[in-house]
Amino acid sequence: MKVYKTIVIDPPWKYGRSWDGGSKKSVFDKKYKIPYPMPYPEMTLNEIEALPIPMLCDTNCDVYLWATQKYIQDVFPIGTAWGLKYCQTLTWCKTPMGTGQGGLFTPTTEFLILFRKGRMPIDKKRIDTTWFLIKRTRRHSEKPEYFQELIESVSNGPRLEMFARRKRSGWDSWGNEIENDIEIKDLI
Repeated sequence: MKVYKTIVIDPPWKYGRSWDGGSKKSVFDKKYKIPYPMPYPEMTLNEIEALPIPMLCDTNCDVYLWATQKYIQDVFPIGTAWGLKYCQTLTWCKTPMGTGQGGLFTPTTEFLILFRKGRMPIDKKRIDTTWFLIKRTRRHSEKPEYFQELIESVSNGPRLEMFARRKRSGWDSWGNEIENDIEIKDLI
């Protein structure tokens, strides 16, 4: 079985609904908060924790896990369950859109949590920040390519992107929107 020195995971956290489904619904629908299903199958915390990350990690492996405000506290026990050590939190700062879900504040950040198994890569460039002001993409939950490029500059290959939405040169991919390079169901 192939193992990786870098794994990026953007799991489909369970939200249960989306107020606009990632598409332009009428003002009436938004005003009365008619729920629409998320545009992909969601996973519970237990299902995410059950992913075979320990089996996919090489002796030294950087694991980047995407999380939103709602799930930031849950990523740390998941990383521990995978046998990983927490290293850093990178913050994607998004331009406010004027609408969106939230409580008193509309979330305009997402977090890329770096966990590690073993030692960190050597002879890599140092990045002088942990927050990044990057324009949003149009597709629901899609992450900017900037972060894949950033990860490539600091973490070694071979690399795997889980819950990928497109192929990327030099990476293996796994997700329900693309042809997979590995089969996860065989590992669970």
